[in-house]
Amino acid sequence: MKKLLQIGLAASFLMFAFAPSVFAQSSAQIEKELIAALKEVQKYGTYGGGHDEEKLSKAQDVFAAKILKYTKIASTLSYKFTALADDMYIATSEDGKFRIYSWDLEDGGTMHFFARVYQYLATDGKVHSEIEKPTEEGEAGGFAHDIFTLDTRDGKVYIVCSTFVGSSKDEFQSADLYKIEGEKLNDDVKLIKTKSGLTSTLGFGYDFFSVVDRKERPVKLISFDQKTKTLKIPVVIEDTELSSGRVTKKFISYRFDGTYFVKVN
Repeated sequence: MKKLLQIGLAASFLMFAFAPSVFAQSSAQIEKELIAALKEVQKYGTYGGGHDEEKLSKAQDVFAAKILKYTKIASTLSYKFTALADDMYIATSEDGKFRIYSWDLEDGGTMHFFARVYQYLATDGKVHSEIEKPTEEGEAGGFAHDIFTLDTRDGKVYIVCSTFVGSSKDEFQSADLYKIEGEKLNDDVKLIKTKSGLTSTLGFGYDFFSVVDRKERPVKLISFDQKTKTLKIPVVIEDTELSSGRVTKKFISYRFDGTYFVKVN
């Protein structure tokens, strides 16, 4: 399995090879190039008929390098990438200052491994991007599908909702808090009060077959009410037929009181 850290290092190296023509390309041309590179990853991945580990590894590195390079161009932050979004997940904040690109590394089985690039407008007025690195060896990354925006006294906080695919039935969703601080992206904004103390994340596991009948894809189980500043995650209960837990219609709510997210039910 290709590790995200290896991709990050390879991407940083390959960026220099592509550098000369970066600023001469339009966003539409960039999109076509990214689609072609991602198709190569899919072509040699484990989910198609042409799996080739060596070619897949090279294709992963090339795509990672290209998307990391192009997301440093300011104009790409506001470009919709409608066609590219057919092959990967692109989530953008309401204010347009923060975006996450997530793509399947195509090297898993029923467990899917995703890589991410974070793109954001820093306070210096420049667009920055960085590739996600794992916190543990062999960690399976998830894909981001929603970015909600929370206004606080200390600036905007972004609530990133993600899905992690552990198998054909085992899934996990989380809401994680991010903040742009100067030229850096802080991914550990501890504003959620729990019994265990302050945290920057809420998450839960569940059995996908308990929500398989929902029409939306991906299935989005976390919501945020902008008016009441309330974050909701579903209650998941044990079920003898669904070993990973059944998602119910009940919710656990956390409301932002001006300082922290506090549980209200």
